[in-house]
Amino acid sequence: MNKIIYILLFSLILLGNAYAQESKLLVLKDRGIIVKSYVSGSYINFELSNHQWIKGYVNWIKTDSVQVKMFTLRQTTTVYGTWGEDTLKLGPLTIHVNEIISFPHDPGHYTSVFSNGSFLKIAGVGYAGLNVANSLINKDPVFSSANISRIAGGAIAWLLGKWQANANPNYRPIGKRFSVETI
Repeated sequence: MNKIIYILLFSLILLGNAYAQESKLLVLKDRGIIVKSYVSGSYINFELSNHQWIKGYVNWIKTDSVQVKMFTLRQTTTVYGTWGEDTLKLGPLTIHVNEIISFPHDPGHYTSVFSNGSFLKIAGVGYAGLNVANSLINKDPVFSSANISRIAGGAIAWLLGKWQANANPNYRPIGKRFSVETI
């Protein structure tokens, strides 16, 4: 009988000291839908408000802040004269969630020259340059009324490419479409 009382007393002491696991989660949302989540120990890569990219592993996540164990990979020469990568540990960094301004796209994310504006930028500069070169070769005035509209067309194509590049960045900016929060 005494053994049962001791076991019950011991289990009550253990249960009294047991705490529920605090699970914090840092999530990246695309229009309110979770596309990526991070927990303690997850690899994370993001851009701070000072435009510095941070790579590391999540140490802990609290209600409004995240601590990241930062590291960087450096190209170095080995003792055999070949190139290799060396890991440089930079230590922990604690930041507020609002300091994160963007996340990179996932590896393997396809970006075409048509969607990132490169085609329009190159075509616009090429078209305007071709019209200027043809005017100089033919000894016509470069800024004649017939040629100025062609040069303006090339400039407009370049501006459209610049606008398209700004509309489709190579990262996920936190703002209208993407958001980050802790759960």
